[in-house]
Amino acid sequence: MSYDKKAVRDFCDRWRDKGYEKGETQQFWLQALRAIGYQHADDVLFEHHLPSGGFIDVWIRDANVLIEQKSYSVNLDDYEVRQNKKKTPLMQALDYVDELPRLEQPRFVVTCNFGKFRVYDRDKWSKSQLSDNAFEFTLDEFEEHPEYMSFITDPGNSRLEKEKQVSIKAGELIGRLYDMMREGYYDPDSEKSMHALNVLCVRLVFCLYCEDADLFVKDSFFNYLQNVPANQLRNALKRLFKALDTDLNERDPYDVDVKIFPYVNGGLFREETEIPNFTEEAKQFLLEEVSAAIDWSQISPTIFGGIFESTLNPETRRSGGMHYTSPENIHKVIDPLFLDDLKREFAAIRDEEGLTPRRKKSALARFHAKLCGLKFFDPACGSGNFLTETYICLRKLEDAVLSELQQGQSGFVFTNDEELGKRISLNQFYGIEINDFAVTVAESALWISRLKANGENFMFYEVGDDDFPLRESAHIVEGNALRLDWNEVLAAEQCSFIMGNPPFYGGMFMTSAQKNEMKDVFHNLKGVGELDYVTAWYVKSAEYAKGYPVRCCFVSTNSICQGLAVGIFWKFIKEELGFDIDYAYKTFVWGNEASDQAHVHVVIVGFSDRLFGRNEKWILTSEDKLIECNHINGYLMPAADAYVTEISKPLSNVPHMRFGSMPRAKGFTLSKEDKERFIKENPLCVKWIHPYWGAEEFLNNKERYCLWLVDADKEEITQCPLVVERINQVREERLSSKAVSTRKFADTPTLFAQIAQPEGEGDYLLVPSVSSEKRSYVPIAFVNNNVICSNLAFLVPNASLYHFGIMSSQFHNAWIRMVAGRMKSDYRYAKDLVYNTFIWPQATQEQRKIIESRSQTILDIRAQYSDEKIGDIYKREKMPDNLLTAHKLLDSAVEDAYGVGFRGNEDKIVAHLFKLYAEKTMK
Repeated sequence: MSYDKKAVRDFCDRWRDKGYEKGETQQFWLQALRAIGYQHADDVLFEHHLPSGGFIDVWIRDANVLIEQKSYSVNLDDYEVRQNKKKTPLMQALDYVDELPRLEQPRFVVTCNFGKFRVYDRDKWSKSQLSDNAFEFTLDEFEEHPEYMSFITDPGNSRLEKEKQVSIKAGELIGRLYDMMREGYYDPDSEKSMHALNVLCVRLVFCLYCEDADLFVKDSFFNYLQNVPANQLRNALKRLFKALDTDLNERDPYDVDVKIFPYVNGGLFREETEIPNFTEEAKQFLLEEVSAAIDWSQISPTIFGGIFESTLNPETRRSGGMHYTSPENIHKVIDPLFLDDLKREFAAIRDEEGLTPRRKKSALARFHAKLCGLKFFDPACGSGNFLTETYICLRKLEDAVLSELQQGQSGFVFTNDEELGKRISLNQFYGIEINDFAVTVAESALWISRLKANGENFMFYEVGDDDFPLRESAHIVEGNALRLDWNEVLAAEQCSFIMGNPPFYGGMFMTSAQKNEMKDVFHNLKGVGELDYVTAWYVKSAEYAKGYPVRCCFVSTNSICQGLAVGIFWKFIKEELGFDIDYAYKTFVWGNEASDQAHVHVVIVGFSDRLFGRNEKWILTSEDKLIECNHINGYLMPAADAYVTEISKPLSNVPHMRFGSMPRAKGFTLSKEDKERFIKENPLCVKWIHPYWGAEEFLNNKERYCLWLVDADKEEITQCPLVVERINQVREERLSSKAVSTRKFADTPTLFAQIAQPEGEGDYLLVPSVSSEKRSYVPIAFVNNNVICSNLAFLVPNASLYHFGIMSSQFHNAWIRMVAGRMKSDYRYAKDLVYNTFIWPQATQEQRKIIESRSQTILDIRAQYSDEKIGDIYKREKMPDNLLTAHKLLDSAVEDAYGVGFRGNEDKIVAHLFKLYAEKTMK
């Protein structure tokens, strides 16, 4: 990890030879954490009160670190009287560790006196060995070696990493148990049995968590199952589940073996579902592998919810692997949507100088009330991971607020609900999900999150009193979000934030029902068939939140901000519904943390009613560059709204571009081996066999050929049986087509269906239809007319070096990057949308000559690499220096022709091109 050396030096200069424990600990450690780049400083707890009356000076919970701070003048080996006993700082810290719940006890203990740091690793050394095995360094040494504090920033030491590993292992074990129990059902593929098995798995996981989190009597669930023969286990589970759903006063007093289990309530155990017979193998696996081998209290509800759902969902099981959305990716949505603002607001109250204790307490109380009044809505919530992570983060923030309120108190401040007021509650969370099992998982994950949080902030109220029975739950509605009235789930005027990761489906992957949903949501808007399924959630959100200060943010496929979609979708959102984009992450790879990792290219877009939008907007580029701006258009650019639409002719006075020739039959295409075989049979065939290039052949030097029989003599054709055979194949292919237009071309089986090849001798300019995002410049080339351009490339007849130069420049490539569609992350060139809409410069003759000269230089340099694939030498990491330099010189000449001096600033280039486009189309 790299460190900000200036920040580290400033920190050390600020605190050299001084420091007072009572008044300066918080400033000292906050500045230290910022200097080493710790990202969660807002979650650090100071002066954290414990039941014994002691205070943890600094508790960095997510990093597994507890710090006992002393003033600069204090020797870290000296004894002080604490609770009538003499103790060193280390002894004090270890006493605090012992007071914490087992799940909260940190790995690292630090003692510090502003000038010296001692780090103790509880995982490496026993309690008695710790004092002799400290890693010690001074403030001066830290200035030279900031990595000495890497134990705080190392992700491997974090609670999250530990929870992640436990959750993945737990998911794997549940998947194996699922398969074993499935064999016990009479009809395991029936909808009823699959539902029952899923419910059984959820209940078992809940019990396993409660047992390890000390919510059940220690080992009670394990012992209860262990004492039952395998063939009676199903009945024992039925009795247990019934007991967990029955008030203690209403249970059968003679059912003594379930007496020790609490009344859970919440509905989780209410439904009577089929439970299969257990084999001895399944029973032992449940006890020895699933129960005993995993500490279920260590799972992350956010991660495990996603893993659990994908492990047991038949669809994802068929595709293989486990899937979950990482907390890191979830935070890309929830941090800018609300969490960053809330943390800043809290920090401002906490750090404001000059506030009297009374005013500070009042400000903190108002902020806490605000937290408790927020309502969160995920209308495609799946296993609830966005809601779960939000709940966890709000509880942590609440802990920090309550800790501040308790500073200086000698006992508990909050002994009952009346004194405490409201608390962060599951009742603040709402969701819609179409899959019934995912609904159950979401509810359970949120319950576990709540129980886990209760154990973590035990110092704020009586432990256990608020655990069971479950009195609150999130409002997760099973249903189709595009058919439901969202106000029936949560009234819009009560909603604070909408968030989530709705499903992505392109038009070709949608069912007919989904296509009808799209038409209804968009009110039969023209062009809706071009849009991704996810766009419907934007429209539903905008119509729902219209007129209210609701902020929205979704993860979406990047196609919604590219190509034709912008002029259809964003124009509707902005002009018809009056919503604007507040901030955006431009295209990046959204890893779903699956065991069969599938990379999806996405954007994250925050949006809201224009009346309530943010004044300060920002864009995070694919290169992690932050752009602050006043407006964001549908292409996620800091520019005015403009909608580039398809047109059939170029807006500028340039040669017309054509699609390549389309065969509408496979019979015309030949491999290298086919070509040699045809010529061997009859050398006459050679004049009809031409190189056949689309994007793949051009970029990767692939040999492919076609039969080109334009003006071919029919008598000569009959002398070549293999050619006749292919003509017959073409006729049959076309006749068997479902498309009427294709069947008509069966009458001319010697010709391509659409012929675009230029006539006569000479060259044309070939442009590939698809090019990798890994290239800064889409390679184009002059190609001899003997090469047939396929419909997977475009051609420009009568093109000059000047045309080559403009189309090879950063200006044209920036336009491609902005308005072209995508195939995954690759650029998909389009004649009507890219070439025809591009505004060319009004170059002087002298400027044209310079561009032509520099274009020729590029072609000459490329000739030096003729043995290599042109697609490879244009990839950024492989582009030869001389070729890159030549392109940069060409870019400079093209900038001059446009009359600007942007020095390659692509944002300015794109903004200028949009300006020219708007001026041209408004005439």
